[in-house]
Amino acid sequence: MGTDELIKRVEEELLGAEHVLCTEFSFDLAEPNYVRCLELIGGAPELRPQFEELLIALFKDRKVSDEPIAYLMHKLRWPKVREWMEGQLREMPDAIATGAPFEKVIAAYSDRWENREFYKEL
Repeated sequence: MGTDELIKRVEEELLGAEHVLCTEFSFDLAEPNYVRCLELIGGAPELRPQFEELLIALFKDRKVSDEPIAYLMHKLRWPKVREWMEGQLREMPDAIATGAPFEKVIAAYSDRWENREFYKEL
């Protein structure tokens, strides 16, 4: 599988998870999509910069919510994604009112992430 196809498959899995979250309102039904993302990402560690950019872009463009990104970052703990989230919070004039999605992703870097209990694979 080529680089572009692999990145597209990760994107499709994340969009699929977001669809499940928006229609089924279920963390556990979205989890298989997250697991497939992790498998794809794990199979191509050399593409980490492209995967980081993809995750940031999907979140920034509001194509995926905080939950898919938080799940992946709970497992992957990529500093670049965390630094981007923290930078966005610092730049927000009203972070208390609008920064919750960023804070949720940052919280997922903790071993005590509160949403962890909703998933079987964590």
